[in-house]
Amino acid sequence: MAEGLTSTPADAVLVAVEDRVMTVTLNAPAMRNAISAPGVREGLTAAIDRFFAEPALHVLVLTGAGGAFCSGGNLNRLKEMDEIALRHSLERSAWLYRQIILGEKPVIAAVEGAAFGAGLGLAIACDVVVAARDARFCASFVRIGGMPDAALFWSLPWRVGPARARQLMLFGDEVGGAEAVGIGLADRLVEPGAALAEAQRLARRLADGPPLSIRRIKTAIRRAPMDLEAALQLQLDNAPSLFASADFREGASAFLEKRKPLFTGR
Repeated sequence: MAEGLTSTPADAVLVAVEDRVMTVTLNAPAMRNAISAPGVREGLTAAIDRFFAEPALHVLVLTGAGGAFCSGGNLNRLKEMDEIALRHSLERSAWLYRQIILGEKPVIAAVEGAAFGAGLGLAIACDVVVAARDARFCASFVRIGGMPDAALFWSLPWRVGPARARQLMLFGDEVGGAEAVGIGLADRLVEPGAALAEAQRLARRLADGPPLSIRRIKTAIRRAPMDLEAALQLQLDNAPSLFASADFREGASAFLEKRKPLFTGR
């Protein structure tokens, strides 16, 4: 049984917590879970804020309802906004991507159907992306004369390299689930309908793991690529305290005693 199940007004975002894993579902299927659908950005912001604030929550799984992950922005709304309003909207959205990317705890995306525009940015801001075979990823901004946002100028080259990121942005081509895994845009490929289950399975593995180690690995790898001296300094700054932690002693003892470790985050 889930420890908690709540929703934002109009059920635009659903939040469930079970075994240290928070599952957040964008639930505006009539608008293909657009970030700017009523209540979605507000509900997602509140959920992410809660996730990073509560020590008992170790992993977040992000998905979408109704056969789509997230279609990005609401074009009907965007085309009526002036430049000042657009800047304000983008500033508010930037908080979401910054939190997911820079926050210490791992976030996993479970992608079924479309992850377009800002929805692509939301998916690949996550640390692990599980893609259904029929998922579709697209940096679709060029199709409508827009500018890629949602941290894509950082996350897309970070995942697929600058040359491929340039092609995806310039041509706005769709990428299916298998191709997404093949080029590094996604990490795990599953059959349609299985993305959430696989994401939650991975989340439970991470939730059972050593939180101090996992969080420092996430923080460190976001600084890649590093030169040799930076990498050596990073390990010097982090490894001694981890090897001196109670979790390391427990992990080492469990390995030697051939039993499952019980990590406590200390």
